Amino acid sequence: MSDLFTRPRYFKDVTFHRHTDRSVGWLELFYDLVYVATLIQIGNFLSDNLTLVGFGQFLVLMFLIWWAWAGETGYQTRYYVDDIWHRLLVFVQIMGIATVGLSVSEAFGDLSVQFALGYALARSMMIVMYIRAYFSHPASRSFSTVYIIAFGGEVAIWLGSTLLPAEYRWIAWLVAIAFQIIFFAVPTTLREAVEWGPDDHHMVERFGIFTIIVLGEAFVKILNDAQGTQLAVEQVLFGVAGLTILYSLWWLYFSDTAGKLYDLSSEAKALSWSYGHLFLATSLVAFAVAMKKLFAANVAHPHDLVKDEYRLLLTVAIGTFLLAQALIDYGLDDELTPHSTIKRVYVYLGSIAVVVGIGSLVTGVTAMQFTTIIAVMMAALVVFNVYQSLAIAAQQPEH
Repeated sequence: MSDLFTRPRYFKDVTFHRHTDRSVGWLELFYDLVYVATLIQIGNFLSDNLTLVGFGQFLVLMFLIWWAWAGETGYQTRYYVDDIWHRLLVFVQIMGIATVGLSVSEAFGDLSVQFALGYALARSMMIVMYIRAYFSHPASRSFSTVYIIAFGGEVAIWLGSTLLPAEYRWIAWLVAIAFQIIFFAVPTTLREAVEWGPDDHHMVERFGIFTIIVLGEAFVKILNDAQGTQLAVEQVLFGVAGLTILYSLWWLYFSDTAGKLYDLSSEAKALSWSYGHLFLATSLVAFAVAMKKLFAANVAHPHDLVKDEYRLLLTVAIGTFLLAQALIDYGLDDELTPHSTIKRVYVYLGSIAVVVGIGSLVTGVTAMQFTTIIAVMMAALVVFNVYQSLAIAAQQPEH
């Protein structure tokens, strides 16, 4: 029977004929791209509100969007479904997220109601998805019921937030998230989640693909803002330093962290791995904004000292990336990785202290010079990564 007429099935009940393992579907990829488009708007919001309050609002927006994406991903990695009704539900979700993206610039002001309604619409589709799973897969009905209640309560709070004064609505949004987090932490809920766990390999692939799209969009954002620039020596040197950082971000995550399975025996490690990707996405969006600002400063005033807000933003972006790497590496299954994950966790945590020190103390430099200093530190981490891989390879017996 065609998948277009097949109801949700728990992934363990499905035989995948064309591949040894399940692969990410076209609809999932489209869905991820829509979310990344919204992340671009959140980056634009940060670029226009580069203050302490603005950065705090940026963090709220990043958490909300990533949380929504992770919720759908959790469903899609448990249940295999690509029928007509599921596609329509995803399309409505996309419409809700598109509304959110259109409202980001005034999410804490005149468009806060529109933002909340768009988000509530997207999350409401998760209720319908789990209702479908409830009737289609009787064995997991208790699990589906838990998620129906969780998403129902969250949507109710989001709708209720529209009745509050604009300046307090964002607090209700965080209450909605807190409601779900607490609800999912209840022991009976945790037991259901473990019993009906996700397709872990599919989850790893989905998170990796989402990350590469976010990283790619960061590059596109920088390139788009630099379009038409006449390159001089200062811009070429800045470009080399900026690309070195960008390549290092790719290397440190995708070289041997992405695609590795998290520790299934430890709930703490699984959560560390999952939420590490929240910090990862946040760092990449912030990095794109920081590089955009620094490049513009390098073009307009190459010999002026770097502005404090640009210096601190790049510092926070890189520090957050290193924290994300530490959390993700901690969550990996040691038996499935050739290197010592805990050693890398310590290296990343130590590197956070270094980058914070650089960002705090190195002030009398230009944008190009500061970016170069950060680039050297990131390149050093890549060298350590390569050295550790070579040392491990040397210890392996020849075949």
